[in-house]
Amino acid sequence: TTLTNTTGHLYLQQLADDKDIILECDDGSGGTATYLTLDGSATNIKVDKDMRFNDNVDAEFGSSGDFKVYHDGSNTYLEQTNAGTGNIIISNANDDADIVLQSDNGSGGVTPYITLDGSNTITQFLQNTFHPDNIQARFGSSNDLRLHHNGTSSFVENMTGNLHILNNADEADIIFQSDDGSGG
Repeated sequence: TTLTNTTGHLYLQQLADDKDIILECDDGSGGTATYLTLDGSATNIKVDKDMRFNDNVDAEFGSSGDFKVYHDGSNTYLEQTNAGTGNIIISNANDDADIVLQSDNGSGGVTPYITLDGSNTITQFLQNTFHPDNIQARFGSSNDLRLHHNGTSSFVENMTGNLHILNNADEADIIFQSDDGSGG
């Protein structure tokens, strides 16, 4: 069966109040299954089966397609496409829940690298961080404390106020160590 329109728009209308338009098809084992529902009472679209976008086909969001998700056959992209359309915000409003960034663990599995811990209100770095030469790790609202390595030497720089080194552990020391001049 073919439904063809050669001029103007083609409308499929459901005029009954609070009723749906339901697209069903074979379920792969001899029965039928719902794939897509235009829900008239909830005023939304429900997708009941996986939706596959082929390589280099965008899933676009926003009236002007400002945000898109796509895969180019090698890499996957989350992309803000128009300048001046705001920030990309990743948010979890679930109480005491986290946002976890995971990647390969180097031996075929997956492990967390960064966790935004909602229950403890802290950011956890669960793997080492790498700062190449001349890239600073900065702390303080005005970037007042800076740690970096320039390829030759390492620096702890304080840009304002005093630099305090404290040890609050009972009966513990602060120990500075350096080369003893003979390789030790």
